[in-house]
Amino acid sequence: MRKSLKTILWICAVTFLLAVIVFVNFFGKKNVVSGASQEERLIDFSITCVDGNVFKLSDQKGKVVVINLWATWCIPCVNELPNFDRISSEYPDDVSVIAIHSTPVTTDVPAWLSDHSFSIPFATDEDGSVSELLNVSTVLPQTIVIDREGIVTYNSSGSLTYEELHDIVTDALN
Repeated sequence: MRKSLKTILWICAVTFLLAVIVFVNFFGKKNVVSGASQEERLIDFSITCVDGNVFKLSDQKGKVVVINLWATWCIPCVNELPNFDRISSEYPDDVSVIAIHSTPVTTDVPAWLSDHSFSIPFATDEDGSVSELLNVSTVLPQTIVIDREGIVTYNSSGSLTYEELHDIVTDALN
């Protein structure tokens, strides 16, 4: 009897967790920040990419910047990475994309990346300082889009389809 109660409680807990993940990723409200009313700007930051290059926000002036916060263990995160790669290749002169592996870093990101072919830069936020600066949600993935003037136009958790990402980026370009 006691063993079956533990099993039932375990099933309830897993079901609840799955329901939260599905809700946040598919039905959660997208938090769009209006650049005209918020005028929110990010503090300049720099982070060393997996390839050794340094990504510095202030070096991206005049471009739309797309920051994708993700993790290798996050299935929605991994599934949307090709969308960011595609946007980067479609707008190479106008859009700068970076994917930052959020804390805690639980896997060998360079090893994971060696099994995948992406053209966007990847970085790991090993000490959590960039995530703290960006006020990263505990729910991944999270996407932040900054327009050419440096104003945050989009900041939301939850996965994005290519079409949604494309619309967000083209709005920021205009």
